[in-house]
Amino acid sequence: MTLQSTLNKATAHLLEMACEAVDQLGAAGLLVLPEGNLDWNAVREVCQTTRVLVAVVEKHVETVAEAGLIPVEVEPVDAGIVERITLALIESVANDLLRSGARVVVVYAAFDSELDSISTIRLGERLERLSARDLRALETSVPFETLKAIVDIAVAVGREGREGKPVGTLIVVGDTREVMARSRTLGFDPVKGYRRKERNIRDARVREAIKEIAQLDGAIVVSRDGTVEAACQMIDAPTTGLALPKGLGTRHWTGAAITKVTTAVAVAVSESTGTVRIFQNGEIVLRIAPIGRARALKWTEPEIEPPPPRAEKGN
Repeated sequence: MTLQSTLNKATAHLLEMACEAVDQLGAAGLLVLPEGNLDWNAVREVCQTTRVLVAVVEKHVETVAEAGLIPVEVEPVDAGIVERITLALIESVANDLLRSGARVVVVYAAFDSELDSISTIRLGERLERLSARDLRALETSVPFETLKAIVDIAVAVGREGREGKPVGTLIVVGDTREVMARSRTLGFDPVKGYRRKERNIRDARVREAIKEIAQLDGAIVVSRDGTVEAACQMIDAPTTGLALPKGLGTRHWTGAAITKVTTAVAVAVSESTGTVRIFQNGEIVLRIAPIGRARALKWTEPEIEPPPPRAEKGN
C-alpha cells in the first residue's frame, strides 16, 4: 500500500479526539489499529503528548519506531476487528507495554479502510495474559527472547490450529544434548538437512514452518539460541514421581518428564482446548488459555492425579 504523505482531516480529527480522551480518562495510552500504512510522523505530530501504540506487522515496525511511536508487532490474521483488537492488547501486555487492569483508548477502522471509530477498553474486563515479567521470573538457562518466541508460537498454534482444525504439540527448549540423548525420530524429521541459520526461530518463515510441523506427531526440540534442532521426536523420560492435573495427555506427561531429568523447558499445547502449559523441573509453572477458545486468559489451580502406568512412557 502506498504511504500516505499526510493525514486526511477526518483521520486527524479522530486522533485528536482520541488523545483528548486519553487525557480525560487518565488512560495508559492510545492504541491505533490501521488497515494499512500511515504517515506516522504526522500521527506523532497530532498526538504530541500522548503515549501511542501502533499494531503493525513486522515490515512496518521500524518505520513506526522511527516516528517516535511504540510498535506492537502482530501477526497478519484474517479476523474481525474485535479479535484483532484483543490480539493487539494481548501482545501489548505480553511485552510489558500495558498492564492488566489498565484503561486504553483504541482507534480503528470499523466500517471502511480509514480510521473511523474510537473505543475505550479496560484490560481487566477483557483479558489477563502472561507477561514478559512472568517469563523473566522463571529461573531457567533458556534466554528470555528464545523462550518468549516459543511461547508466542505455541499460543498462536493453540489459538489458530491449522487449516481450521485444532492442533496440539510439544516444544522442548534448551539442554539440547541431554534431550536429544533421550529422543529418537519417528521415521521422518522435516528439519533435517537444513543449515542452522535456516532453522532459527528469529526468522518469521521458520516460525510459520513450526506451526506446520506442529501438526505432525512427536516433539520439536529447540536449542538455547532458537535453532530448531529436530522435529517429530519420540522422547523417553521416566514419569515416576510426577503429578499433573487430571485429564492431561501423553504430551503433557512427556513435557513434565523431560524437564524433570534435564534443565530444558517444555511448552505443550493442548489439542482439545488450545491451552498452553509451560513445564520446568517436572511441574507446570505457567498456564495460558487462548483467546477465542476460552472466555479469558487466566491462571487456574489444577486438580492433581498420579502418573500414568509405566508402559505409557515416551508415547
